[in-house]
Amino acid sequence: MKWTKEIPNLITLSNMACGLLGIGFVMAGQEWLGFVMMLLGAGLDFFDGFAARKLGVAGEMGKQLDSMADVVTFGVLPGLIWKAMMEYQGYCPPDRFCINGYVWMLIPLAAGYRLAKFNIDTRQTTGFLGIPTPITGLVLGSFAWMSYNLANPGDLWFIDKPLIDLRLVFNSFWVWLYMPLLTAYMMVSDIPMLAMKFAANDPLRKYKLSLVGLAIPCALFGSAGFIVFYFLYIIVSLLANFAHKSNGK
Repeated sequence: MKWTKEIPNLITLSNMACGLLGIGFVMAGQEWLGFVMMLLGAGLDFFDGFAARKLGVAGEMGKQLDSMADVVTFGVLPGLIWKAMMEYQGYCPPDRFCINGYVWMLIPLAAGYRLAKFNIDTRQTTGFLGIPTPITGLVLGSFAWMSYNLANPGDLWFIDKPLIDLRLVFNSFWVWLYMPLLTAYMMVSDIPMLAMKFAANDPLRKYKLSLVGLAIPCALFGSAGFIVFYFLYIIVSLLANFAHKSNGK
């Protein structure tokens, strides 16, 4: 039936709707709910591509629409979360000029550039060049969840009580200042990063499996687990690149 070809696009638009709702929550001072909407958007972002492949309707329209939705949900939304949290932390008072108050703009700008680049780049079929936008957005958005739990212990029924508590380490001025710079660079860079795509005789298979294995213990860090995994992803990808180049020689 003809209407079935629009199912993936409707899922993609639902992802964008999650981003817009999340922006509304941020504007209402509920940054952690903005992160919850980002999580929902991430689930929809996975299923739109899955549905398109299953229905055999993957095409240019869906590709472009997906990028637009990702800019909203994983670019603009985490950027605004970052701005709001910087002000909440007192690192950038909203009533006077502060250069730190503009660093958040790097997040949606880099996301938009990366997604436009990805759409015309034929080199990213089996792996990524730079870190994908959804991963970056979720990592940055998780700071709001982490900060909320630090400021309001026991306020939610799903209390964040990590076995290994690194929240105070990540909840510092220097991290808040430099994370947008780092993540923006990693999004637009040409550094090869692992993608969870497995093929026969994949030389990077063991590194991909190790990354999956490392993701599980990240839960021990609670809300800081997203951030820990982000750095593990970079480290394992760099090790995989180094080993692959060495074997190539």
